[in-house]
Amino acid sequence: SKEWTNFSQFSAYFKKGIKVPDLINSPAVDKASSLFPEIVYALLTDEKIGAGSVINASSVNKINMGIAAKFCRANNFFWDGVVSNRVNLREFIFEQGMQCLLDFTIIGGQFSLYPSVPFDENTYEMKNDKEVVIKGMFTDGNIKDLNVAFLSPEDRQTFKANVIYREETENKFPENKSKVIRLFDKTHEDDPLETFDLSGFCTNSEHAIKFGKYILATRKFVDHTITFKTAPHYINGIKPGDYIRVFSTTQHVQRFNNG
Repeated sequence: SKEWTNFSQFSAYFKKGIKVPDLINSPAVDKASSLFPEIVYALLTDEKIGAGSVINASSVNKINMGIAAKFCRANNFFWDGVVSNRVNLREFIFEQGMQCLLDFTIIGGQFSLYPSVPFDENTYEMKNDKEVVIKGMFTDGNIKDLNVAFLSPEDRQTFKANVIYREETENKFPENKSKVIRLFDKTHEDDPLETFDLSGFCTNSEHAIKFGKYILATRKFVDHTITFKTAPHYINGIKPGDYIRVFSTTQHVQRFNNG
């Protein structure tokens, strides 16, 4: 209107974002997407909104990105956020991918997102009871310089996860809500509370709960890390994200053993 001369503040509710390549449907037609892998694919390959001027499309594993997109859709992991400032692209993808239970890797010179948890290859839903495939066996015969580092007690402290997400109401302002998740054991009722803010992109409680369960399980079951050296031919066919088994008798791996 001609009567408006100044806006001190202006808000708009966007129902659809910038159109990006469709990695799921065929034939593929550019669309607005809430799936993080499709958004990442555009950020890596598009010359206008991403790094396409310096990253060739052949440097992105489109097949794995498609699997990751189907995984997110099947498990209701949606990314309804805004990239409003310049960011370090690798750090951004790594951090946000982790919160969608995805691993960001560079395999054979190609960028890739892939589910970090077991899933059904047909439905792409997470499958907690699925048997994992062991891609490599490492023993004292094919490794050297084995080092075992146990996490500190502070890093192993169980907690209650307070996960903040955003509840949307069409054409209105959003409201932040939270879910508190703890281990299913009364001994953990008094655990300290740690807050994880996903409100920048998470808009459904199911995503928040699944993320909370994942980080609680990680804290409970991961108690040490190992590093070792091996020859190249022993890792033939093994890539980042694969499961391996390590067995050694030359160095104890229990913190309370002595001698």
